[in-house]
Amino acid sequence: MGTVASLAPEWLEPLRAYPSWLVLLCLAVTTAGLLTLLAKPLRWSLYLVLIGLGALILLGFAAWLHQ
Repeated sequence: MGTVASLAPEWLEPLRAYPSWLVLLCLAVTTAGLLTLLAKPLRWSLYLVLIGLGALILLGFAAWLHQ
């Protein structure tokens, strides 16, 4: 099979050395913390959209880690 070009930046490559569950847990905790900080000034509908986008990014990152 041919090599698939990675869309991830070079600085993310070292994260593959760590267990994927640990990387995903750290990403999820960081994302949740940022969303919590933004929750008060934002309306709930926008907050829910951001949660959905965060979940999509997390799923994409998980797929990238398991390549």
